[in-house]
Amino acid sequence: MRSSSPNYSPIWQVAALALCCLLVAYSPAQADDAEKPASAAPVETGYWVANEHELADLNVELGIAGYFKLGSWTEVRLSVAAEPFAEDPTLAIIALDSDGVPTEVIAPAPQRTGDQLNYRIPVKIGRRSSNLQIEFVSGEGSSQKTTIREVPISQLATPILASDSIFLQFGPDFGLRDAVQRYASQLSGATTIVPVTRFEELPDQWYMLEGIDQIFWIANDPNITTAISPSQFAAIDMWLKQGGNMTLSVGTGAEELIAADKPLAAFVPGTFRSRYDLRSSTEMEAMVNGVSRVDRPVEKPLPISIIENPRGKVRIQEGSRQLSYPLWIQNANGFGMVNFFAFDLSAEPMAKWPGRDPLLKLLLDSVSDRLEESKVNMQGGTSVAHYGYTDIAGQLRLALDQFPGVRNVSFFLVGAIIVVYLALIGPGDYFFLRRFGLRMEWTWVTFPALILLACVGIWSMATWSKGTSLKLNQVNILDIDLESKLVRSTTWFHLFSPVSKRYELSLTPTSVPSDDWNQLVSWQGLAGSGLGGMSARQSISTVPTPYDIDFQTDAGSTQVSLEGLPIQVWSSKTLAARGWGKLNPVEYEPLQERESQLVEGVITNPTDMDLTDCYLFHGRWAFFIARLPAGGTARIVPGQAAQNTEKVLKRRRVQESTDGGENWDRQSTDVPRIVELIMFHSAAGGRSYTNLSNRVQGYVDLSSHIEGDRAVLVGKVEHPPIDVQIDGQTIDPSESQSWSYVRIVVPVQKRSSSEKIAQQ
Repeated sequence: MRSSSPNYSPIWQVAALALCCLLVAYSPAQADDAEKPASAAPVETGYWVANEHELADLNVELGIAGYFKLGSWTEVRLSVAAEPFAEDPTLAIIALDSDGVPTEVIAPAPQRTGDQLNYRIPVKIGRRSSNLQIEFVSGEGSSQKTTIREVPISQLATPILASDSIFLQFGPDFGLRDAVQRYASQLSGATTIVPVTRFEELPDQWYMLEGIDQIFWIANDPNITTAISPSQFAAIDMWLKQGGNMTLSVGTGAEELIAADKPLAAFVPGTFRSRYDLRSSTEMEAMVNGVSRVDRPVEKPLPISIIENPRGKVRIQEGSRQLSYPLWIQNANGFGMVNFFAFDLSAEPMAKWPGRDPLLKLLLDSVSDRLEESKVNMQGGTSVAHYGYTDIAGQLRLALDQFPGVRNVSFFLVGAIIVVYLALIGPGDYFFLRRFGLRMEWTWVTFPALILLACVGIWSMATWSKGTSLKLNQVNILDIDLESKLVRSTTWFHLFSPVSKRYELSLTPTSVPSDDWNQLVSWQGLAGSGLGGMSARQSISTVPTPYDIDFQTDAGSTQVSLEGLPIQVWSSKTLAARGWGKLNPVEYEPLQERESQLVEGVITNPTDMDLTDCYLFHGRWAFFIARLPAGGTARIVPGQAAQNTEKVLKRRRVQESTDGGENWDRQSTDVPRIVELIMFHSAAGGRSYTNLSNRVQGYVDLSSHIEGDRAVLVGKVEHPPIDVQIDGQTIDPSESQSWSYVRIVVPVQKRSSSEKIAQQ
């Protein structure tokens, strides 16, 4: 008799148990983790090349929130157990530069957390498909141990092209991603928006934010500011002053965020007074073509922060002349720019207002080099195919790679030499022996003699065309901001070597008006996927031994030099440097703005260099000053020698029509002309004029500073303010070319300020 109870076979029991295990293992929480970017949680990646310390675990993170930009400084964060090391080991990070040559950075001393060693190392990566090599060395002599781990870059973070943009977003979502996607320009395809939630990923040195184009900060949560350390705040502040861009939108909690002595007060273009419920926002509605009232969707007033004594350009202001409320202020901060919104873009009623997207579109217009598509199409869109670059930094690179006395040998000449050579060693040798009646056995003499003669001839021609001297091409831009007492420099230089050699390279300031000078030098890559570009797949370097990027950060100063930089025979290396420091004490007076943006006053030259062929740019006017002596002054009189800014930058003549003037030549190697455009790219018309972007070194463009309450004077100097030292010596002046410029940012005061800030 059969039993009535169910009879489960052992096979089905095992299958059911396995299914349960799979369901438990694949829990929703773990599924979410799998979708997180590489840096959301430290994971062990890569493989061991050597492991003499027998490390069991190594956590590595790269960039911010799993992203970094090729060709810009970023950060490697690494933690490892301290137990395997008798003492702190020497840690080196090896990464490829843009030419595929390995570079090595020695990590600073680690910080200990329990039994963990924590490192933060600056790194600059030039190849998207490459590995990061992590090398630990401890001990000496026979007791020395080495551990090497290689990690593919793609396993650590997502590389962003040098010509694309990275926007960091602090705080809640406010529709930025949708606005960028709908933005009718190339911005939508070239911008990566990175929400930051783990603020410990922010670096504590400003240059490791070099690849960040914009920070959007929705400041309504004081917990975010408490999660950011003072050194990270200092890094963000210095990054901004060095040419960064920030959009700050303030909501609830403003008293704890932007009031005096609060964390974000330094970024506010004015003084916070109090909060206020704004019931009329007609100016903002009119700016976006009156979509609807701001308060209509939720029937609530717009909470704003009242800002007294606003600085810069007020783009939206509500109220009357006697009682006004600045809502959107655009103001310079050092060499950077802040767009400040006195309300919360992420909260009601803005979150439900149909006009928020048009408002964000206006904001994106002001922070990007928007391109008129029709004008691009007129000039063709195959810049990479024709020139190898789409950014004006590539054109400067091409121009600086032209050295006097170095000639390119044409393919026609090479072909002709091959034909002549084959003719000589073949029929030429035969007819030579026949002509002089020599026996054919003499070819054992004439044939090697012809080969030797051909070698000598080719070598002599190569030496004639390339020369035997070390050559240098150099561009310097020294920027001085009188108001913030900040000095910065940007140097691009190309070094041509007549022999295969490794060089020691450093920079020495000679005429920089700062006693507290920092210097950062490294390689510079070509943006894009053209030949030699950082996004190209080929790797042409055969140099296995890395050169050192030596960081010296003693006493709060940063000094970086290159050691053992290899350059092959008759080839060049592209390098770049940035310097910064505090301006030495100088007395100056702000300029005074009169009607129609004309200014008057006295300009002071705080340097010990004579400036020639100067222009002072403010608004739509450019004032010519023939010479501004070292430490001297020049007086600006309204209307005197004033020209239109755009016409000066485009080199148009007055009698020419609007569409006339000089067209931009993307193949030009005129270095001074290219530098002029890099310094004021947007003011000259931006991409609609050059058909080239200026994203790779957009911080150099001071176009936004000639609007509002600032003016920029630019002049040429005869000698570079910064010397390039090669193997401890300055290169022979006869073998170098240099173009140097000084820009002085001067504050401008309005003649009258009838706009009063709300008084309650």
